[in-house]
Amino acid sequence: MNSKRILAYGEDALVISTRAMILQRAGYDVAHTTRIIDVLPLLRGISFDLLLIGDSIRTPENVRLVQGVREAFPALLIAMVQDEKEDRDSWSTAFVSSNPEQMLSSLRLLFEDRRKPAARDKNLRNLKVMHTAAGR
Repeated sequence: MNSKRILAYGEDALVISTRAMILQRAGYDVAHTTRIIDVLPLLRGISFDLLLIGDSIRTPENVRLVQGVREAFPALLIAMVQDEKEDRDSWSTAFVSSNPEQMLSSLRLLFEDRRKPAARDKNLRNLKVMHTAAGR
């Protein structure tokens, strides 16, 4: 199996390293950083399949990050970890729960969907609402 490469970014070192470990145990090739200024250089240096953003996703810095990533890498999948059931931002590919099992399940579906170009748009809309809040 071809391992998917994920760049995980988050402000909390313990949280992001734990997510990276969970993803690695599930068979993904993962790099992670807590420094927002490292994200674009890492994306330019290595071919990633997905950018996973967690922790404080609604900050102006993260909005600018996603806008910059969208400009530089329009085809890159972006998933954001968000557990609140409130308004969703339209500029990401999908939202995933921080619950490890739900996060892995959503990412598998997202990668599977990427292999089916004809159904991609419809399935991504469905994936955006698939996540559930952790613990619910």
